[in-house]
Order: sequence, then structure tokens, then C-alpha cells
Amino acid sequence: MDHVDSHNYRSMADQIFCSVSPAIGTHIMMLVVEHAVWETKHKHQEAALITFSEQGISLDRLQSLESGKAALVAQDFITTIVSTLGRLVGKQLAQQMVHPFHNKAAGED
Repeated sequence: MDHVDSHNYRSMADQIFCSVSPAIGTHIMMLVVEHAVWETKHKHQEAALITFSEQGISLDRLQSLESGKAALVAQDFITTIVSTLGRLVGKQLAQQMVHPFHNKAAGED
């Protein structure tokens, strides 16, 4: 995957949360996000900088990191969300739910 700056990941995380939460429920989405943070922290301790609530996900604290590291942590976090959603609702449905955001992050329309 091409390097995408952390700003795009912050926007994508927020958009995924806002669009997927109504479909699966906010509390289930929060469990998905909590799991994604936990899983990402196994690879990158900096994932502890990711915060979330019922209002959404914030990757803003990742800005304190070097941009390449911030993007890597954000990418792994988003990938884990998508993977977890795939196991929860099925891969095809999860891809349909997040497909527009992956294209947007990659600069595609």
C-alpha cells in the first residue's frame, strides 16, 4: 500500500466509525475499536495514543510521532478494524462498508 499521510487515516477512521456504527451499533463498534487498539499495541506501543469514545475515534495524538511512524500505526489500526469487521459481519460486507474510505485514502475516486 502506498504511503498515505496520517491526516487521511484520521479522516478515514472517523468516517468508518460514523458510517459503520449505525449498521452494527455503537457499542459493538466500540468493542471493535477497542480490540483494534489492543491488537495494534502488540505491534506498536504508540497505538496507546489512539483514543475513542461513543462520539468517534481520534488519531490526533499520533501527530506527536514521526510522520512515517504515525502513518504505519494508523494503517495497522485501520487494517485491524477492517479485519475484525470482516470476522464479525463477513468479509464481503465489511469491504462494502469501508471500500469508499480505502479508495479515498489511496487517492482514488
